[in-house]
Amino acid sequence: MPLVRRRILLLVVLALGGCEAVEVSPIELLPAPAAVESAVAVEAPPPVEAQRPVAPPAPRPVARPAPPAPAPPPAPDPEELARREAEATRLAFEREYPWHGVAYHFLAQVYERADSRSRVIGYMRRGAQFRAKAGLRGHGCERGWHAVPGGGFVCRGGGFQLGDQPQTFEPSPVLAATDNALPYAYAWVAQDDVPQYWRLPSRAEEQEVLAWIARRRRAESTPAQPEPARAPEPDLEAPPGLGSSEGVEAGEVPLDGGVPSRPSAAAPAAPDPAPAVLRMRMRRGFYVSIDRIETNGARRFYRTIRGGYVPVEAVAETAPPSMRGVVLGGRWRLPLGFVYREGVRSLSRASVGGTLRLEAPLDRFTPLPLTEESITRRGQRFRVEDRGRVVREDVLRVARPIDRPAPIPARDRWIHVDLREQVLVAYEGDRPVFATMVSTGREGYRTPTGTFRIQSKHVSATMDDPDAGDESYSIEDVPWTMYFEGSYALHAAFWHDRFGRPRSHGCVNLAPADARWVFMFSAPELPPGFHGMSAGRGAMGTWVHVTD
Repeated sequence: MPLVRRRILLLVVLALGGCEAVEVSPIELLPAPAAVESAVAVEAPPPVEAQRPVAPPAPRPVARPAPPAPAPPPAPDPEELARREAEATRLAFEREYPWHGVAYHFLAQVYERADSRSRVIGYMRRGAQFRAKAGLRGHGCERGWHAVPGGGFVCRGGGFQLGDQPQTFEPSPVLAATDNALPYAYAWVAQDDVPQYWRLPSRAEEQEVLAWIARRRRAESTPAQPEPARAPEPDLEAPPGLGSSEGVEAGEVPLDGGVPSRPSAAAPAAPDPAPAVLRMRMRRGFYVSIDRIETNGARRFYRTIRGGYVPVEAVAETAPPSMRGVVLGGRWRLPLGFVYREGVRSLSRASVGGTLRLEAPLDRFTPLPLTEESITRRGQRFRVEDRGRVVREDVLRVARPIDRPAPIPARDRWIHVDLREQVLVAYEGDRPVFATMVSTGREGYRTPTGTFRIQSKHVSATMDDPDAGDESYSIEDVPWTMYFEGSYALHAAFWHDRFGRPRSHGCVNLAPADARWVFMFSAPELPPGFHGMSAGRGAMGTWVHVTD
């Protein structure tokens, strides 16, 4: 048992290795022989041979998604493309027409060729600016002829000023506002014997003119010997000689423009001639086109487009009538009715029995797309609108489609004027594209029937005969004038709104907005800067077909 106790003691010491050591006899600590052998049998591992460092394995490549394909370039901006195209067109135009010009004559003529003996094809008004090619030598122009866009030649120094920089000329009237229904402002002469002056009068000159007019009134009120029968009343819209005149080739643009070369013949013969400052003695109902207001002290005058001066208080500015035609398409198709009378009311039809009942009023000039259905009640005919409203037929002017006349080619534009219905329809080939009401010649001044072509077009044309006594008249700058047969024309009428009724002295009156539409629709097209142009070779006029 002593050996067992010693081993237990040794285990206790080993377990208390962190405490103070206990002295033990070495003899007592010797293990038994069997135990020693067992302890010695544990050998140290053999030394490990030094190994060379081994490089770490290369990282395995990581699969990455392929980069996305580059985005397609953005679609071009249509507006930017249009701007670039417009800029390229502008630069090409300026290279072709490097010169700048301005008209300084009130009516400056454009010739067909670089030769003053060639046909006059158009004209520009004072102040009109344009581009031109370099000069050419030619008959009748010492400083050279210049080709202008749209065809034709202008003479440098012959009503036109040209240079390599933009040109201006003063005094020039305001340019025609071709984007508006009326190209100018207009004023109506509200009383008889309103003076129009050549220039701004002094107060003394104005008093002299008024005294002369008073003397003329007294002289004209004195009974006179019977005069021979007067010629028929002149055409208010297009007096004879405006569409064509002596010494002017057929189809040429009239260039007199109604501008008097001296004071009006309203002045009597000596010994009491009119004062030199008086341009015209105007009657009630004359119209002037307005350029601007000028003052002389406290007195205010309208300066007219033609350069005259009229007291502001003697005239009243006018506004265009409200009539508007219809551009056809969709619901708006022929037959198309226009209300041309006042006090009209629509009706509705009962679903049972068909009784007609009064409904809402219809304004004059209201357009109504019509069906082919008509109703008769107690001898009165009614038309049915596409949305069911019923309207008396006798308050409508109805535009109907017609077959294209034989002389007109299938793709040409043409204009139909129906005298019976007082309507106008514009066509492209066999397709109607526009319809409106008009006023044509009244009894005794019937508009001619037949198939014609537009002979000349004018942004405006003065129509006057100020020397015709009681029959005198003057309308300055009648807008959108298109002559189609002698002095007969399509043109705007801003002085009345009786469209749908015969009223004129033979011309075809349209509301200003409608006249402008037809003007822009028809040929020949006016080149830039032109105020008027004749049809002719290479620029044939649009067809005009007038029927009863």
